[in-house]
Amino acid sequence: MANYGFAIDLRKCIGCHACTIACKAEHEIPIGVNRCWVKTVEKGSFPETRRFFFPVLCNQCTDAPCVRICPTNALFKRRDGIVDLHGESCIGCRACMEACPYDQLFIDPNTHTAEKCNFCANRVENKLLPACVIVCPTECRIFGDLDDPTSEVSRIVQHEAFMVRKPEKGTGPKIFYLGAEESAIRPEAAARPFYYREGQVHLRPIGSPVEDPESPGDPRVDYDIPHRKPWGTDMVLYLFMKAVSTGAMLLGAILWLLGFDGPLTTIVAPAIATAFIGLTSAVLVLDLERPERFLYILTRSNWRSWLVWGAWFLAGHGTIGGVWLLAGWFGWTGVLTFLAWPAIVFGILATSYTGFLFAQGLGRDLWQGPHAAIDLIAQSGAAGAASLLLASAFTRQAEAVRPLLVWVLAGSLLLHLLILLFENVLAPSPTYHHELAVRTIRRGAFAPMFWGLAIVAGGVLPLVALVAFGPSAPVVVTMTASVLALAGGAAWEYIWVEAGQSVPLS
Repeated sequence: MANYGFAIDLRKCIGCHACTIACKAEHEIPIGVNRCWVKTVEKGSFPETRRFFFPVLCNQCTDAPCVRICPTNALFKRRDGIVDLHGESCIGCRACMEACPYDQLFIDPNTHTAEKCNFCANRVENKLLPACVIVCPTECRIFGDLDDPTSEVSRIVQHEAFMVRKPEKGTGPKIFYLGAEESAIRPEAAARPFYYREGQVHLRPIGSPVEDPESPGDPRVDYDIPHRKPWGTDMVLYLFMKAVSTGAMLLGAILWLLGFDGPLTTIVAPAIATAFIGLTSAVLVLDLERPERFLYILTRSNWRSWLVWGAWFLAGHGTIGGVWLLAGWFGWTGVLTFLAWPAIVFGILATSYTGFLFAQGLGRDLWQGPHAAIDLIAQSGAAGAASLLLASAFTRQAEAVRPLLVWVLAGSLLLHLLILLFENVLAPSPTYHHELAVRTIRRGAFAPMFWGLAIVAGGVLPLVALVAFGPSAPVVVTMTASVLALAGGAAWEYIWVEAGQSVPLS
């Protein structure tokens, strides 16, 4: 069986964009999105300037991260090595766009499903070359079977010097570039002034190494697609509401095991958990490009995707919360004792899995590493304690439970602050991509919200107040600290999602 790949000789590319047009015509790609395009980078100052053309297309990775994260197996790898897509299985979750380090997937505005280059598999199956190869006037694109030692592309890979995009990601890309310019192949290396698209002006990505858009720098991107940001406010709401839900249920179950029997543990905690997990699920479903297909996550599951595991964890957590609320309402104490440990386990799983899901977003260096899962548990503890402290002011269990909740909130805030400061201020960045994302947090666009709300107002101030007053803190102090902690947690979720996507991938 074949193993198809491309060699692209950039010394021959003239930037005519014939490949882009041919691809659009072959696959009926709508205006505004592209399967392939030609990025242009300029270096130098007039009159000593140079322009470099860089054709961009799917790398058909040997170990494709988009296939791994796709929850419904819509993305799959063919026997000939081509990564293709079943549009009828796609739910439009955009996770594949986060996973691709090369920014090669997009949502088709007509079908509302993911789309990408597939090496013109329809032509390859009929012994024809891809459309972009046929129209290239300089024959800079060489397509063939990498496993065939007699093919031209195989000889090039075996005997000539080449570069691939982001080899450090370990995806095994099968697009090999000859004569590549560093500033063109590395998206972080060139400044990005303005984008002009369909009458709109698009500012350069936040992670650009140049602060002043009036001074575009050198080298600079002259032509490219707009920087994509697949996830937005919907993901922030999901993270925040999930933290409240899992935290409330976790603490409710723990308090029950510690002997606190009252409305806070039997009714209020599961009611908060059930309500917020319902809102979380609604946000996740409504955010899909094809929400009517949301059950495909459960019926066409790809068990390598943390989206699938998360769906089951959330379902388990929501079911336990609902049953707990029912048992608490009717006074079935035996059922509550039986459910306590499952509630704790599913609460931890439901809150921490998102860290592993974001880490599957291989294209975003800020989201890599195990610290995110630990921080999500800390945020869940803070959100749950804050919610129950607010509710405890209106229940009979207030005096008995408030001291423990105060210490849980203080401890969770301390752990959360330590993780934030270590990861974003003290620890060195492992990659330049990560450094650019962190730079936007420390002293860039997100700095006021990070230092002012996430750290000081939402972390340090409530922590100091809780420690200063201790378990006997007045109700007004605990309520104020709880509101500030919730606001600080929401602010950090927003920063984490946005800053992680601020650095260009192509």
